[in-house]
Amino acid sequence: MIKYLQLIITAAAMLISTGAFAHQQKAAETTVLFNKNSGQLEIMHRFYLHDTEHAVQSLFDKKADILNAKKTQQQFADYVAKHFQLKTLGDKDISLTNVGFEVEGKFFWVYQETKTPSAITGIKMYNGSLRDLWPAQVNMVNVEGKGKVRTLYFSHDDEWLVARF
Repeated sequence: MIKYLQLIITAAAMLISTGAFAHQQKAAETTVLFNKNSGQLEIMHRFYLHDTEHAVQSLFDKKADILNAKKTQQQFADYVAKHFQLKTLGDKDISLTNVGFEVEGKFFWVYQETKTPSAITGIKMYNGSLRDLWPAQVNMVNVEGKGKVRTLYFSHDDEWLVARF
């Protein structure tokens, strides 16, 4: 009987670990890195691939394929860029350059950058990616490279949040 239970538990663990019960996470993580070596402000958005698969079919086309279609990948990267904005504490827009995107394991990454604004003491951010599609979406942003890491959570009706250094 014990061997039979061990077999059931092992099978259940394998199903869970292989994603047989996969569901949308409705969560994304962004890192805003002040890179002292390059002088660049680097932005790295990480989305669960499972979420992006559902999102592109709702946002663009029911047959959109984030895994295999570069066009869909570019559309999603453009969507993310449109829904992420930075400003100085004085409300001056910080223009970002789209660097690229990639599928890596179970994640879809979108990359942006800009020259680090001089004498910056804080930053205002808007991160609305997927929040227009799913009200339960939570976008976490870690701000690194300016002292201790600051973490902001965009959820519900959050618009602009501030990180001060």
